[in-house]
Amino acid sequence: MNDNFVFSGFGTSCGGYLVTNQMLYEAVKEGVLSGFNEPLILESKNFQAFSEKNPGSTPFDYFVGHKMGFEKRYHVSPWPPTKERQAKSKTSLDLLLEAIREALEDSGRSPEEIDSWIVSTVSPHEQAPGIAARAKAYFVKPENRATTMTLTSGCAGFNKGVRRAIDHFKSNSEVRNILIAHTETMSHFLTQKNDFISHATFGDAAAAVVLTREKSSRKEGVLHYVNYHDVLMIDSVGVDKDWNLYMDGAWVKNRAVEVLTAVSREVLDYLGWKIDDLDLVVPHQTGNAILHPVAENLNLPLEKLYQGAQRAYGNISGGTIPVALTMLKKSNKFKPGMKILCPTAGVGGEYGAFAYVVPEWKEKVTSPYKPLTNKSILILHADSLLGVQIVEKLLTLGASVLAHANRENEWAMRLYWIQQNYPQFKLYEHKLEEINQVDSFFNTLGDQQFDIQLNLFSALDPLYEISTLEQAMTYSIINQQLSRRLLHRTKSLVIILGHPVENIAENHTSVLKDIFNGWHGLMGSMSGEAISKGIRTIWYLPSVYEKLVMYMDSSLKNSCRDSFNQHYSGILEDLVDRLIRSMYCVKVPGTMDNYKGPLVERTEKVFATICNKS
Repeated sequence: MNDNFVFSGFGTSCGGYLVTNQMLYEAVKEGVLSGFNEPLILESKNFQAFSEKNPGSTPFDYFVGHKMGFEKRYHVSPWPPTKERQAKSKTSLDLLLEAIREALEDSGRSPEEIDSWIVSTVSPHEQAPGIAARAKAYFVKPENRATTMTLTSGCAGFNKGVRRAIDHFKSNSEVRNILIAHTETMSHFLTQKNDFISHATFGDAAAAVVLTREKSSRKEGVLHYVNYHDVLMIDSVGVDKDWNLYMDGAWVKNRAVEVLTAVSREVLDYLGWKIDDLDLVVPHQTGNAILHPVAENLNLPLEKLYQGAQRAYGNISGGTIPVALTMLKKSNKFKPGMKILCPTAGVGGEYGAFAYVVPEWKEKVTSPYKPLTNKSILILHADSLLGVQIVEKLLTLGASVLAHANRENEWAMRLYWIQQNYPQFKLYEHKLEEINQVDSFFNTLGDQQFDIQLNLFSALDPLYEISTLEQAMTYSIINQQLSRRLLHRTKSLVIILGHPVENIAENHTSVLKDIFNGWHGLMGSMSGEAISKGIRTIWYLPSVYEKLVMYMDSSLKNSCRDSFNQHYSGILEDLVDRLIRSMYCVKVPGTMDNYKGPLVERTEKVFATICNKS
């Protein structure tokens, strides 16, 4: 039996803003981009022949789309990229998390089944910790000890990741699944560039795969790999200390054509394959100027040179090969036994290649991932739409849930129905509107203890009936007393759902703000006591969700939206997912953490993304 290393899951993501060739052409005509010699191209016989076959095409269509091979690309911020715009945009980490989530879902593996996480990039969102370690924290439980590796590598990053993964497999017989990803926000390197070549070439995207060890009598998956370094390219393409891209196009082309040709032949010779044996060559997609001469050197028909990723996403550094493989897989173009060669060369002179044989199709046998199995969770003030949705989702994830309902309403009735149908759910109906009701509530709970406590007071509709400071103080004291006393009943985690009103300007007064400011301060001081008992405390600050704040004063609601730079109300299902993920993951996508001592202040990030990913 052979130990095979096969891609079992694929995922991609890209920037949210489509940048078309027409947009770039308009920028050329307006003088925003330079270097495009339209009169010269108009005189070209090649363009004239192209124009006859493609009526209505522009010289820019011909040069960028036909000659260079780039049709569109996506950026994380509106074009043109500026430092100011990108300061508010998604990062390489945000794109990475989306790609990883999709790859895990496609593979049918849970995050806890990943034995190692390998990520490469040259555009990290931070210098340390490594982006692989950072990304892993968004998917696994706190006790997970799987290794991580961050590679500072561009065009060859994914190929190097494949090699590092297989080396790890071979040195650890118990390892079964390794995640390999590459993420890049190339537009960050274009803020000081105004030449049309750079803007036409590069895009922002991420891709992830799960590489799995499988036993088979057939030899398939990754068969052979090599990685080298061409020191003669060390100064020809890169990014300087100020994050500006530099590139000697002619020298890069000459060296890349030479090394891509050589490394492709080496892998073919090692395996005893001929060019005719190949079904596809899926290279790092740098543009036609490099790839077509390589195909000519190898006598490879252009129909066997896959460039779909290049046309759809531009040059996305080390992401082009895994994006291309994902595109092939999603379009059902992978056929068992297909022989694929993946060569790469680029920044810093790194180059290499690997050969891949598409494995026989196997039906995936997966069981639902239930990360909260054997966890008991108390939800305070669950009698809201948000509370009901959280309860329903938690029950699918293996949790035992105890929920408190404050009033008789439609949501409390829904919780009552759930109790009749789910033995792992218990409902406590008890009013908490006066301070003396706290003691009776604890008598109702008896000696119950919980792994996790979630307080959803801020999701209650009656919150907006509070109009006086006296009422605000009453509710503030009730919540503070609950927090103090429940701390001694909680084993591992306390989550308080704050309110977006906390995010507005300091000088803005509101009875709602008074409630949450005082409570927030208490949790800050309590978090020290909590951490000494091994209990983490998260104060979760949400953005505006219309279904939660429909009764809020419209002026106050708009102030909250403005404070988050929020153009559209959030989708409630996203808040449900983030709150639940906060129960079993250290980090949560779509949020940022600020540590105030032991207290984790988790605030939602809002991205105004508008694009057509056709």
